[in-house]
This record gives sequence, C-alpha cells and structure tokens, in this order.
Amino acid sequence: MTFKHLSRFCLSLCCAFAVLVMGAPAHAEPAPAASSAESTASTATMVQVGAYLLRISNVSQKDGTFDVDMWVWMRWKGSDIEPQKTFEIANGIINSRSDTEILDDMGYHYSTIRVQATLFHQFDVKRFPLDNHRLTIELEDSTYDTSTLQYVADRGTALDPGLTVPGWKVTLEKPFVAAHVYPTDYGLRSSATPNAVYSRLVVATDLERSSMMVLFKEFWISILAVALSLLALLVHSHDLDARFGLGVGSIFAASANAFVLSDNLPKTTAVTLAEQLNLLAVGTIFVTVFVSIWSLRLRYNDREAASLKLDKISLVVISLAYIIANVVMLYS
Repeated sequence: MTFKHLSRFCLSLCCAFAVLVMGAPAHAEPAPAASSAESTASTATMVQVGAYLLRISNVSQKDGTFDVDMWVWMRWKGSDIEPQKTFEIANGIINSRSDTEILDDMGYHYSTIRVQATLFHQFDVKRFPLDNHRLTIELEDSTYDTSTLQYVADRGTALDPGLTVPGWKVTLEKPFVAAHVYPTDYGLRSSATPNAVYSRLVVATDLERSSMMVLFKEFWISILAVALSLLALLVHSHDLDARFGLGVGSIFAASANAFVLSDNLPKTTAVTLAEQLNLLAVGTIFVTVFVSIWSLRLRYNDREAASLKLDKISLVVISLAYIIANVVMLYS
C-alpha cells in the first residue's frame, strides 16, 4: 500500500468516526398536511312546553277517541324557529287553534295557544265497566327534528279544578319528553340517516272509576232477570204458564241487556268483564229453566215432595253460586 492510499484510508476512517459522534446531517422535514376544517354541529333550540287542560269530553271507548280543550304555551330563545306555529298533536287532530303573539318573558320568547283537538286512543275494555285508562296528549313539532328543536317539559302543566269526566276520577301524571323515532327517511334520498327523530312531549291523565255504582247501572236489568228466574222456583211446577213464562222472559231480558252493552264497546276478540257477567246471568237463568223441567217431571211421576225439595234446594244453591261467581269475576 502506498502512502497516498494509506492517507486516503485514514481520512475515510476519520470521516466515519465524525459521523458517528456528530450524527447525520439534518434534512428539512416535509411540512405536515393541512388538517381538514372541523365541522361544528348546530345546537338544538330548547323549547319549554306546558299545557293547562280545561276539558276532556266525549270519551268514546267504541270509537277510540276523546276530545280535549286546553291552553299550550312555549318558551324559547332564538329567532330562527317559530315552534308555536309548527307544533302538532301526534296522536290526534287539531280542530282549532287560536291566533297567538310572541311576547318577551325574561329574555325568552313566549307564546300561548288555545287548542281544541280530537285524540285517538286504543281503550282496553277487558274490565269494562270497571275499566281504568291512561289517556295521553302527545305534542310534537311537525317541521324540526331533534337536531334543530328539542322540547322540555314545563313545570306549570296542570288540570283545571273544574275538569270532570262522568264516571271517572281524573288525575294528572307528570309530563315527560321522549325522542320518537320514525324508521323512515320519508323518501328523501339525500337524507344522511334512515331514521327521523323528533322530540315529543307526553301529557298523561289517568281515568279511574269513581265508584261501583256504574256496575249496578249497567247490570240492573240482568240482576232483575236472574232474580225473577229464581223466584219462579217458588211457583208450583204444575203452573206451567207462570213457571216457564218467568224463566223464558228473563232470558230475553238478559240477552237484550247484553246487546245494549255491546253497542258501547269496540269490536274486540277479548271477552270483557261485562260479557262475562251477562253470560253468567243467561247461564243461571237457563239452569233455573232446566230445574223447572226436572221438577215438572217429578210431579208427573207423582213425586210431589221430591219436586218441592228440588225447588227449595235449587233456589239456595243457584243463588249462592251466582253471587260467588260474580264476586270471583269482579275481583279476579
């Protein structure tokens, strides 16, 4: 190796050592990519909603409807919406609404509207005429979904002291707000989501039967018919006209009462309490007619003592069985 080669080798060694000690020369890093603009979702307007119920009327279990007359008020901030104009009753039809003005209420927009509406309700009549019901009034905006508007239940919701529903005691439940989801985009292909979500205020009132007197008013004909059929057992079996006339007439009376009651009820496959009581009445009357036939045959066979004994025992047993069966049906 020549001196020239040796000197180059030493110089290369020194350079390599310098790189190890000092580090590689710095290179300019590429500028980071510009971040995408952050999107900010608009905050939904909170609308305080309350109601004052003046009347609940025309409660029809057969048609599944009832009418309501009430004041509705709204409080909100912002001028980009008009909730007093765009609200609707989700489970009913507004028949009329009053004109309204927007007032200032401690920095809030305030509006109150008189509303008269017909609402739809599926009445559970299995316990008719001792049935209790929870009627709901469901307010919802017809234009703005939850991304734009959300309801808040106002504490002022109340019933008018003069509000009465004949036959029922009326109480108000605490109103609440729930998000109601419609599983459809309503054909709007540009919609980002397949569901539509709207804020809904629910005002619920409970109807509870105020007394058992309604039971007597609905079934006094059936009770009278059963009583007459039982009294027929005290008539001598050989007196055919009186004995069988009372029984057959009682069956027609109980059947007519059943038709009158069914006219007040919706079409349903369930056997209501009213129908059970009527069936019991008709069945009891039929048993008394059967006993009369049996007693008559005993008398034809010259067994008058046995005929009289059958009548007396049947009167007591059938009466007790009818009363017990009614109690069981009413409290089961």
